[in-house]
Amino acid sequence: MDASEFRQICGDVITREQDYEEGTEPTFEYTLSDGNQRQFNRIIENLKVIGRAEPQDKLRLVAGLRGMNRDDEDLPQRRVGVVGEGINDVEAFRAADVSFAVAEGTSYARNNASMILQTNDFDSCMRAIMWGRNIYMNVQRFLQFQITCCLTVLIVVIVSFITMTESVLNPVQLIWINLIMDILGALALASTRPTTDIAKYQAGQGNIMTPQMYRQIFGMMVFMTTIMMVIMYMGKNIFNLNYATADQTTENRDKQEHFTLIFNTFIFMQVFNMINCRDVGAVKMHGFSGLFRNKLTCIVILIIIGVQIAACFTWLGVPVFESALTPGRHFAITVVAASSMLLGNAILKFIPNRWIEKLPTVDESKSIGGNTKLMSAYSQQASAKAYTGKQAAPVQQIDSDDGEDSYKQA
Repeated sequence: MDASEFRQICGDVITREQDYEEGTEPTFEYTLSDGNQRQFNRIIENLKVIGRAEPQDKLRLVAGLRGMNRDDEDLPQRRVGVVGEGINDVEAFRAADVSFAVAEGTSYARNNASMILQTNDFDSCMRAIMWGRNIYMNVQRFLQFQITCCLTVLIVVIVSFITMTESVLNPVQLIWINLIMDILGALALASTRPTTDIAKYQAGQGNIMTPQMYRQIFGMMVFMTTIMMVIMYMGKNIFNLNYATADQTTENRDKQEHFTLIFNTFIFMQVFNMINCRDVGAVKMHGFSGLFRNKLTCIVILIIIGVQIAACFTWLGVPVFESALTPGRHFAITVVAASSMLLGNAILKFIPNRWIEKLPTVDESKSIGGNTKLMSAYSQQASAKAYTGKQAAPVQQIDSDDGEDSYKQA
């Protein structure tokens, strides 16, 4: 499309000054008129190149893109990025959500840009957006993994204390689980490299915790808890073990072996759940995509598997985890039971998204407990002045007999 035709369709950009605090720089909103915006929406899908364009045409394009979904609350708000190098691009920089200045751009353009590229290659801009979205997605991956693991271990420990006279996970084993949940899980999931699917990913739209993440967290929590209950209460028959509930693990080897197998099942469930959490999308059935390209993730998984093999097959597990040596067949059963996490993840993805979108979510813009009396009293005290000085009384002038004026404080 020629620039003159584009200008005729879009018209002039309407600039409105927004409210701003005293002492700060004024901000402006750039929009098209309602009629011109409708015409812009009609042509934008097929618009590829604008010939003989001027800097104001770039501003028209940014304003039109930002205004596309402004009146439709059901559609996500457009995030617009713009690339430039000269002084004439600064106004388009201010109108866009994110602005990129190339390495050899003018200093004024670089100072007003959100990000400065190290090269003049346009592909650098695409890579910056890709990795920025990936960081946001990695945060979601880790939150999904950590919350699922935390809720499941809480339920397992409480139930086992009530029904089995002692926790099936001893303190050292809980420390190892916490190490996986907080450190190793963060290293594995935060190092996940971006894939081609990230081009359709909407970062920064609404809450970090999406309805699909809630589906996975609570769905996998129920699935993991169910597997753990089966191993806990049917494990004596599955593994052909014989002991009484009142026996202590330090006195009965069969009970110690059973608790070791329970511990091993839980750890391997976290390994497979870590793989599942590499995908936080709505419909993808697995998280194996690009797994072997992420060396740190593979190293973390191998470390966890190596520690579990040492805990179940060597003498090292006895003094560290208070575990018992387990037969290879029993070890394999626990791994197969834990691998059912992959099946559970795929089953959850069959739940229609229209059902998931109706689930209640937490408003992350508000602090939890912010409306309580305690927090109200704290906010009132925090905003109060530390010291209020006593105001001086007004001074009155009085006439004296000798003709000289004197003053006194009222």
